[in-house]
Amino acid sequence: MKTVSNAHPKTRAFITHGGSHGVYEGICNAVPMVLMPLFGDQMDNAKRIESRGAGLTLNILEMTSKDISTALKAVINDKRYKENIKRLSDLHLDRPIHPLDLAVHWVEFVMRHKGAPHLRPAAHDLNWIQYHSLDVIAFLLAVVLLSLFISLKCCLFCCRRCCCKKGRTRKPTKSKSH
Repeated sequence: MKTVSNAHPKTRAFITHGGSHGVYEGICNAVPMVLMPLFGDQMDNAKRIESRGAGLTLNILEMTSKDISTALKAVINDKRYKENIKRLSDLHLDRPIHPLDLAVHWVEFVMRHKGAPHLRPAAHDLNWIQYHSLDVIAFLLAVVLLSLFISLKCCLFCCRRCCCKKGRTRKPTKSKSH
């Protein structure tokens, strides 16, 4: 399990793809990271960790074994990475209420208030059409289709006017000579 190995006091670096779970793991355990993002939120997570000086990011498509070795040595030997990740860890773990105590509080609160209906979001009372905004989508679709129809009719009208003028050439009038 990753959490156990990252929590070990002798863990000095963490190689990760930069997913949310791995990043939080690294932050919670104050372990500097070498990140190799692949897709999705991983690129953003890697940039955030690197911008805070808590790790290094490698491009998975262009990296070599030497790049990995260099990044690991930098993260392990440069004390700034450890200091920065420790600062992030302290900020992340500094909570006024322990998460378990907070969960217990809310369970007891809901039980005391018989389900706490006053905390129920108004979205629960919407019907299926309102919840998914199908009425709004239908209206917007109608507006777009009407706009397209009017634009098409205007274009056809203009084309007919232009084409008809070119097709109709005036016949020269015969002048009557007396």
